[in-house]
Amino acid sequence: MTQSSRTINTRRRKSQVQKRQEEIRHYSRHIAFVTVVLLVLGILALFSASTAPLAARGQFPYSTVLKQVMFIGISLLLAGFVGAVVLPKLSERALKFLVQAAFVFSILMLLAVLFTPLGHEVNGALRWLRIGPVQFQPSEFLKITLVLFIASLLLTAGKAKMFASFRTERGELMTIRRDRLQLIWVLLAVILSLALVAAQPDLGTTAIVFAASLVTMLLVGVPIRGFVTFGVLLVVLLGAGYLFEPEKYAYGFERIYTAFHPMEDVTDEGYQIVQSMGAVSSGGLIGRGYMKSEQKMNRLPFHDRDFIFAIWVEETGMLGGLLVVGLFLYLAFVCLRISVLLPFCFEGVAVFALGFNLALQAIINVATNVGALPVSGLTLPFFSSGGTSMLVSLLIIGTILGLVRRKLPTPSGA
Repeated sequence: MTQSSRTINTRRRKSQVQKRQEEIRHYSRHIAFVTVVLLVLGILALFSASTAPLAARGQFPYSTVLKQVMFIGISLLLAGFVGAVVLPKLSERALKFLVQAAFVFSILMLLAVLFTPLGHEVNGALRWLRIGPVQFQPSEFLKITLVLFIASLLLTAGKAKMFASFRTERGELMTIRRDRLQLIWVLLAVILSLALVAAQPDLGTTAIVFAASLVTMLLVGVPIRGFVTFGVLLVVLLGAGYLFEPEKYAYGFERIYTAFHPMEDVTDEGYQIVQSMGAVSSGGLIGRGYMKSEQKMNRLPFHDRDFIFAIWVEETGMLGGLLVVGLFLYLAFVCLRISVLLPFCFEGVAVFALGFNLALQAIINVATNVGALPVSGLTLPFFSSGGTSMLVSLLIIGTILGLVRRKLPTPSGA
C-alpha cells in the first residue's frame, strides 16, 4: 500500500470516527430533551392529580407538588454532579471500584431494611429505610448498581481471547472475561439481590431487577450454560422462599389472579384495577380535559403515585397516554442507538441496560394501570410522587450521559 493510500484510509477512518462521535452527541441531546419533556409532563400530571383531593380534605393543595419540585431540584443536582463531574473524570480502575463499592453498599442497605430497626414497614411491606427524618427505598438504587456491577465484572480490556474479542476505535482489544469465578460472582450477586428484594416483599422491583440483569448478561455474552445455572438457582430460590414463608408470597399469586378476574371482588382485591380501568376507559381519545378527572376524588387509591397514569389518560385521553409511552420507548431506542455507535465496552453495555431498565419500569406501570398486568407497586418514572423514585430516575439519566461523555473526546482534545 502506498503512502498516499494509507493517508487516504487514515483520513477516512478519522472522518468515520468523527461522524460517529457527532451522532452520539446528537442522541445525547435527545436524551436530555426527552427527560425535560417527561419532567414537565410529570409535574402537570401530579399538579392535577394531587391538588384537588388535598383541597377537598382541607389540606394545603400544593404540598405534594412543592415537595416534588424540591425532589427534582435535589435530584438534578446530584445527577448532574455524577454525570458531568464524577463519571467523565474517573480512571477505568477508579470507576470499577466505585461501581462495585456502590453495589456492596446497596446490598448492605437492603440487609439493614430486613434485619435492623432502621427498616420501616408501609402497607404490610418492609421496603423502607428510615434514618432520622429521611426515609427511602434502597431497592430502587439496586436498579442502577446491579446493572453496572454485572457489566464491570464481566467486561475488561485484555490481550487473551476469551468469549469474544472486539477492536475499539483506538485499536485496543476488548474481550469478555471467561473466568468462571467472575461469572459465579455475578450469578450469586443477582440471586442475592433478587432474594433480598423479594423478601420485603417487593415483586415489582424484583421483576425489574431480574429483567435488567438478564439483559445485561445477554449483552456481555454470558454463555448458555450460565443462563441455565442462573435459571436453576432462581427456581431453587423461589421454591425455598415459598416453602418457608408461603404467606409472604401468597399475595403475589392473588394479584395475578385478580388481574385476570378483577370483577370477582370489586370492593376489595379488584378495587384498584377496576377503578384504574374505569379512569382509562372514561378518557376516550382526547380525555375529559385537564384538571377534570373524577376518579382522583377519593375513588382511585394512590392516584398520585402508582396510578397517576390512569388519571393522566382520563384527562388527556388515549393521545396523552400514547405520548408518554412513546417518549419512554424513544428514550430506550436512543440508548440502544448510542450503545450500537459506541465501541463494545462497559459504557456501551451499561447505557442500553440502564435505558432499558427505565423504559421497562414505565411500561410495566402503564400495563398495570390499564389492567394488562397485576398491580406491582412500581412507580411511573418522572410522574409519580416520591423522592426516591425521582432521584433514581434522574440518576439513571445522569449516569447514562456521564458514561457517554467518557467515550467522547473533550473539547480541548478535539
